[in-house]
Amino acid sequence: MDNTGRILVVRVGALGDMLMVTPLLRALHHRYAEAEIDLLASSLAAPLLEFNPHLKNLFSLRNRNWPLVLSPEKQRLIERLRARQYDLAVLLEEAPHYRRLIQRVLPRRIASFSEAPFDAAQHAIVNNLRVAGLQAGPAEDLDMELPLTADELATAERMLQDLPKPRIGVHIGWGPLGRKKRQEQRLRGWGHSNFVQLISSILERYSGSVLLTGSSQDAKDTEPICRLLANQRLRSIAGRTHVRELAAVIKKLDLLVSVDSGPCHMAAALGTPLVVLWGPGRLEQTRPISSIAPIRIVRHQVPCAPCQSTPMQKACRQNICMEGITPGEVFAEIELLNRRMSNKEYRI
Repeated sequence: MDNTGRILVVRVGALGDMLMVTPLLRALHHRYAEAEIDLLASSLAAPLLEFNPHLKNLFSLRNRNWPLVLSPEKQRLIERLRARQYDLAVLLEEAPHYRRLIQRVLPRRIASFSEAPFDAAQHAIVNNLRVAGLQAGPAEDLDMELPLTADELATAERMLQDLPKPRIGVHIGWGPLGRKKRQEQRLRGWGHSNFVQLISSILERYSGSVLLTGSSQDAKDTEPICRLLANQRLRSIAGRTHVRELAAVIKKLDLLVSVDSGPCHMAAALGTPLVVLWGPGRLEQTRPISSIAPIRIVRHQVPCAPCQSTPMQKACRQNICMEGITPGEVFAEIELLNRRMSNKEYRI
């Protein structure tokens, strides 16, 4: 394996999934210093891996669930990947159709969860490393990476320049709405009135500003909050940023409050202090972790959690794991971070 020349890593997931691959990319680069490392990602999350210093090529897949025989995109992708002549493919997807796709790429060897079964007691980052035969060492080995350019950071600063510091971000959404009309109706969602009460408390307690982030779909929730509270120190940019612009904005924040969603992993990767509202997800496996960002997770133990990726998830009609979290509890965690961040230029 020491003569490995080209490595393909395959993780066609969401934003947080892709950031949790970055420690593996770094470890592979250190282990095989002369190897060229490529990554196959989802088209949604691929922008987060732009400018990653450990990657040679970044490939993306838009329609990941289309059958190969009906997907010209996958057929073209196979041709491009096969031309790279990989010595090793690290497959971080368990669905059989991904293995069939990678087998057609003809790597010399495939390392996957079939050979190194996923350990449910370990974080996904640790499991990713194990698949490639690598071990995590100090906490820094698990840190996610999200390099940003000077231009991106300058653009974010211009977007925020008229908002007083400290700037506290609030991210209310996660993923496409699907059949649900509002984020609060979804399993990881938190009630509209809860966000209103929390933001009111923040604006009353602190002299800074609150920035609501999210997708264009999330604007259906953020804009009514802005109209209801009618405060010049409250603004929504939901739907007004692409993913890398959002990352740059998060980097510029003094704190982010978020449901379990991609932006909370962005904050962890970027060193932005973070308060996460945790519900049906598997905490041990997918919580945001960081050696550089202070993180507080607000969570209620309920008998049905975690239900993510289980039959209970589809059967759930009332997300009591999220309903039990009160605005007062979240605000208390903000206050706790405020007391602990004495080394910040702006205490929140």
